[in-house]
Amino acid sequence: MPDGWRFRRVSAQRSRCVVSRGEPASWAPPHPAPIPRAGELVDGRRRSTLSRGAARAHPVRVRPLAFAAALLALPVPAQAQPRVEGVIHQRLVGQLNPEGAEHALRLGVRAPLGDPDAMIFTGAHAEAGVVSYASPIYANQGGYLQVSPLALLVLRAEILSTTMWSIGMPGAGYYPVDGYGADLSAENLRGERGGEASGWTVRLSAVVQGAVPLGPARLLLYDEVAAEHVSLGDAAHHYHPRYDLVLSRQEWTIGNHAMLLAELDLAPDARLRVGAYDALQSVPASGALTNQVGGVAMLQLTHLDDAVDELMPLARLGAYTHHERREGDVTFLLGLFVRYALR
Repeated sequence: MPDGWRFRRVSAQRSRCVVSRGEPASWAPPHPAPIPRAGELVDGRRRSTLSRGAARAHPVRVRPLAFAAALLALPVPAQAQPRVEGVIHQRLVGQLNPEGAEHALRLGVRAPLGDPDAMIFTGAHAEAGVVSYASPIYANQGGYLQVSPLALLVLRAEILSTTMWSIGMPGAGYYPVDGYGADLSAENLRGERGGEASGWTVRLSAVVQGAVPLGPARLLLYDEVAAEHVSLGDAAHHYHPRYDLVLSRQEWTIGNHAMLLAELDLAPDARLRVGAYDALQSVPASGALTNQVGGVAMLQLTHLDDAVDELMPLARLGAYTHHERREGDVTFLLGLFVRYALR
C-alpha cells in the first residue's frame, strides 16, 4: 500500500514563488546606501577632500585577516540556509479479502532541494529517518532514505528487520509450504499450523506523479513501482500473508500501483479526489501474480493546525482480475493518512 498519495500544486504567480505555508521562497538583499563623492552635500555639509600630502601621510591599509573576518560577520540570506524540519507520516489501513490491518509510521528530517523559484523543483526534497510497519501478525522496523529530485519524481529505499508470528487465525502467521504450487486452501492454512519467523526486507521504490488542469478540476496521475527482497524464516518456501503469495526463503517481488484521479476544490484547504486504481503484485521467479482494479475516493484536508499538515481519509472498492484463489472476488479497503510537521 503506497503512502505517498499526495500531489502538490504550484502557484500560478511566477513573479513570486510561494511555498506551501505562504512564505516567500526567495530572498533579495537590501540595496546598499550610495557612497557620497567628494564635494557632495552630506547632512547639509560639503564633504571635504584630502590633499595628496594628507593622503600619503595617512595611507589606507587593508588587513586581509580583518577583511575576511568582516565578510564572515555579514548576515547570510535566509535562502542560503535550507530549511530543515522534522516530519512524521502516519498511515492506518484495514482490508477485507484478505482480512488484515497495518499501521505505518515514519519519523524523519527533511530538507528542500533545487531552486525554489523553478516550477520543476516544487516540493523537491531529501528526507531520512526511521520507519515501522506493524500489524497483528508482523512487525517491520528499520530506516529509510527518500529523495525527490524533481516535483514529479520520488525515490525511496528502506531496509527493515522483519518478525512474523501466529495469532491462531487461518492464514495469519508464518506457513511453510512444499513449493510455489502449494495448495493454499483453508485446510492447509489453519490457525494452529501458523508459526514464527524472522528475517530482513529491502524495499526500493520510485513514484512518478503529476497534475493536469481541466477547467475547475485537475487530473492527477500517480504510478509507483516497488521491488522488495524478502528473506524470512528457514523453510525453502512459505506463504506470506502480506503479499498473499508463496515466496521462497529469499525472494524478489515486484509491485505496481497506479491511480488516475479527478481532484476538485471544496474549500481552500479541502479537496475531493475520485477515480480508479490498479494494484499488481508479482513474484518473477514463479510467475505468480495478483491484480485488482476498482474505484477509489479520498478527501484531502491540509493545514489543520501548526502540527498537522495533512489529513486524508480514503476508501477503495475493487475486484481481483488475477489471483490463484480470489479471481473475481471483491476486496474493500479503508485508510487514514496523516502528515505532521515538527517546526
